[in-house]
Amino acid sequence: MRLVTFLLVLISISSCTDSSEVVARIPAPKNLLSQEKFTEILTEMVKLEGHVAQKYTSATKYHKLMITSGDSLLSSFGIDKETFESSIEYYGSRQELMQSINDSILDELNKELGELESE
Repeated sequence: MRLVTFLLVLISISSCTDSSEVVARIPAPKNLLSQEKFTEILTEMVKLEGHVAQKYTSATKYHKLMITSGDSLLSSFGIDKETFESSIEYYGSRQELMQSINDSILDELNKELGELESE
């Protein structure tokens, strides 16, 4: 849950920051995920969180399930939480890049929604 909360806060901050502000850029970590891989993982994380939030209204169950499910999702991609978090920090320190990632996530989710609605 902390991971998802951090992600949502990071996305909110990156989309609300004035582009004229100078944002401290974090240097690329050695284990940086490619932008494509990072976008793919975030897309799946958003879908996972949506499913869990819809199914479990209890904050305690939601929190525990998101931690377990989030760790499982990262594991299915063959990465650890530290790699994911360092990539979030890196991409989050680059507003335009993070906005591009957010746009890609929304495009993918809209595409999938359109496919589901047409079935």
